[in-house]
Amino acid sequence: MSPGPVLDLSLDAVERTRQPLERATQLPGAAFTEPGVLDWELAHLFGHEWVCAGHVGALQQRGDYLTVQLGGDSVIVIADDDGLPRAFRNACRHRGARLLDAPEGRVGRLQCPYHAWSYGFDGSLRNAPFTDGLVDFDKTCFGLHQVRLAVVEGLILLDLSGDAPPTDAHVGDLREVLARYRLGELRRARRIVYDVHANWKAIAENYSECLHCPGVHPELNRLSHYLSGHLFDGAGAWCGGSMELAEGADTMARDGGESGRPPITGLREADLRTIAYYLLFPNALISLHPDYVMLHTLWPRGTDRTEVVCDWLFEPATIAAEGFDASDAVDFWDQVNREDWEVCRLTQLGMRTAGYVEGRYTTEEDDVHRFDLMVADRYADALARAPQEAGR
Repeated sequence: MSPGPVLDLSLDAVERTRQPLERATQLPGAAFTEPGVLDWELAHLFGHEWVCAGHVGALQQRGDYLTVQLGGDSVIVIADDDGLPRAFRNACRHRGARLLDAPEGRVGRLQCPYHAWSYGFDGSLRNAPFTDGLVDFDKTCFGLHQVRLAVVEGLILLDLSGDAPPTDAHVGDLREVLARYRLGELRRARRIVYDVHANWKAIAENYSECLHCPGVHPELNRLSHYLSGHLFDGAGAWCGGSMELAEGADTMARDGGESGRPPITGLREADLRTIAYYLLFPNALISLHPDYVMLHTLWPRGTDRTEVVCDWLFEPATIAAEGFDASDAVDFWDQVNREDWEVCRLTQLGMRTAGYVEGRYTTEEDDVHRFDLMVADRYADALARAPQEAGR
């Protein structure tokens, strides 16, 4: 059996990132530019841990589906006959053709476009033309390969390996926060998909600090001062912090949210003046607003390319209300997103420069360091094991 991708990084360089913030050096540049590192991340960080595929609101009716692509792996997530989400490898059991190629949609049945093998929404093989005369052919042995799936407060989590720790350990204390914002009950009002010319980790780091906000996002900084708020602590594979709304602003939106949308039912008084930003490792960015939630999912497409899917989620009653218009929130964040993608692109270009040497963190980049620690700890564990495994 192939040992899989090799992580070609210096353990010494990784250990420098694992130092306390005041002494730490940022992740080595090769972590952002070397294809072998991305191959390792796809196999281990995305292939052996829980990954967020999106929000369960995309699967409202039987046959609703979404597909996700991770390296060479494609997965279908589909609502079964009872409306419950199931996940399967997106490959026909006959000759491997991809069953569904669109990012999302609705189908009446799962039928291979090549030779018409068809499957139930439970993954079972229902019809396989011209197989009746085969010896030892048992349809029950040729269902779609299932992928481990869990729904946690509306987030669809996938474990491609089947051996990730329980979701309670992964999501940890964040679950209670997501429940308070009724994330599982919210529904999507808008989606924008971005093609960002930067490494997925550069986007995650950018999300984890607002030191750049006065210069890059002046409109955002007017609604929420870049040094406001505090960091969150708790169990689970996540990091995060808050920012406080400025006087006169009701949410993050054009003109500070003058649409008059009601807040999410059941929020605490303090939540009404706070925007909370959480990064659930490795690929979910969850932004909690008084009246809506914004969810980004990050999908690596190369060392210097990431597909970012951004959903805006509101309470169903808010969406159904007469005159509902999400454009003030969507347009605001679409501008901020594109401003972020540009500085991430510039960062990626700079890291490719000959002689680039990773820099130091500032004292206001604690959450960036927390994200980098989640990455570096996994790098270090693999690098420490590599000599032992090579000697076997």
